[in-house]
Amino acid sequence: MSCICHSRHLSKEGKMFFYAKNEGVYHMNPHVIEYYENLFKYEIMQMQFDGARKTLNELVEQFFGQDEAHHSDIYTAYCNVRKEIIG
Repeated sequence: MSCICHSRHLSKEGKMFFYAKNEGVYHMNPHVIEYYENLFKYEIMQMQFDGARKTLNELVEQFFGQDEAHHSDIYTAYCNVRKEIIG
């Protein structure tokens, strides 16, 4: 398993993107990030209606387990949603 290094960058909208450097190649997919941002937001809205559900940290772990190829995209989506919620 190779080392993965992360660097942070901000988009024009102020969203944070983490570029994962894996074997000298940067991987980041804005469409995957947006998809996971929407999943996190959906889960947050469901929490308000249904009561106790999974925490965001538990969702991150679940998504990591389901989509090993997009860990950095999932983490970036999580950071972007947290930034929107917290401010």
